[in-house]
Amino acid sequence: MKTLVAMALVALAVAAAPTTAVAAAPDWPDTHAGALAKGWVTAFNAGEDSMRAFLATHMAATQIAEKSVPQRVERYRTLRDQYGRLQLDRVVASAPAELTVKLLDSAARSREFTFRSEAQAPWKLQSVSLKENVGGIHGMFGGFHH
Repeated sequence: MKTLVAMALVALAVAAAPTTAVAAAPDWPDTHAGALAKGWVTAFNAGEDSMRAFLATHMAATQIAEKSVPQRVERYRTLRDQYGRLQLDRVVASAPAELTVKLLDSAARSREFTFRSEAQAPWKLQSVSLKENVGGIHGMFGGFHH
């Protein structure tokens, strides 16, 4: 009888215990911009060689003509030193050729990135921009620095 009562109490305690749901990781949109953004973040996290290969393969030729892969890798190094690894937090806005997302850096700070692709085949990456609050007078009026 004591065993039965003990088992009933354990069952009640388990049933009454609060449960915490684990949130599923957000998904990248199934768009050209979404695929490019996911690839960029994957390359960002994998290291300089991966980023160099990603840029050489997926960046639009017109953009490479304006700013070479080595110049872009220099910018990558700066961002990687500042933010460490990045992971998708949430999608802000999504369209076939443009995606704005919040990415979490290694310190779990949210960073807003916008990825733009060509609007037609071959759908290469046109730009990656980062929106950051700037302190001082511009920050007082909601200004941002891109």
